[in-house]
Amino acid sequence: MNLQTTVDHLLRDTLDTSLPLFKPELVLCATIVILLVAKIIPGLDRIPSFLLALVGAVVALWSSLPQEGLASWESIEHQELFTGMLTYDAVTAFMRVFLTAAAVLLIILARLTGLADRHDGQDFYCLLFGATIGLCIMASSNHLLSLFLGVEMASVPSYVLAGMVKGRRRSSEAALKYAIYGAGTAGVMLYGVSLLAGILGSAHFPTMTAELVAFDIPAKLASGEETLTVMVLALGGLMLGVGLAFKLSAVPFHFWCPDVFEGASAEVNGFLSVASKAAALALLIRVG
Repeated sequence: MNLQTTVDHLLRDTLDTSLPLFKPELVLCATIVILLVAKIIPGLDRIPSFLLALVGAVVALWSSLPQEGLASWESIEHQELFTGMLTYDAVTAFMRVFLTAAAVLLIILARLTGLADRHDGQDFYCLLFGATIGLCIMASSNHLLSLFLGVEMASVPSYVLAGMVKGRRRSSEAALKYAIYGAGTAGVMLYGVSLLAGILGSAHFPTMTAELVAFDIPAKLASGEETLTVMVLALGGLMLGVGLAFKLSAVPFHFWCPDVFEGASAEVNGFLSVASKAAALALLIRVG
């Protein structure tokens, strides 16, 4: 296979298969761009950011629905997107609907409570959409690289959202603690990802599964062969689990929750405690 054939295959896969099934994330990305551009172009800045954000979130929710209707959940075929980086199946479709619906609800609540006012509404909605895109990527991850990218895309905007309450010292403290803990766990998880990919020779989940089956860890432990390799695999899995446990607030990595949830607003707390945990559970299913 020459270079031209490879490029043509990638273009066909991207344009014909991947992008049509990646519409919710594309809609959210386009909404972020519109919100940022509307803030600097005369005339467009008169359009309420709440209206732009709500329309974008509703369109993303509509595009998340299965093309054949809600009754077709079980008949959704498993497909790999972007050369195996992401996957589309019933879990992905359901999680996209759930996460975009949570974003719509948070937009309405933030408007009603005044959390996203006219001055910084665009910033709040852009951060929310960025976190939602990261959560969607987490739920559809099929590769260690997309796993780490999704976790960080969801985490970094969440750090800022936790500190969005103006004039509240506890809110700033919550954002700082959340960022410090998140940065530490991200480093540990990235090191674990590098160990697993280096030992198994791939970062693609199905390929890694096949390599683990072929490696036959129980037989290696029983015979005492390649003990160091088994230890490195166990260490890499443990480090990867640290990042997942942090997103799930699982013991013993739940110590950040009390401070962050006390300082952040109730609306953001609801989003972090429901949408973020749901995406982390979906990611745990993928990895498991």
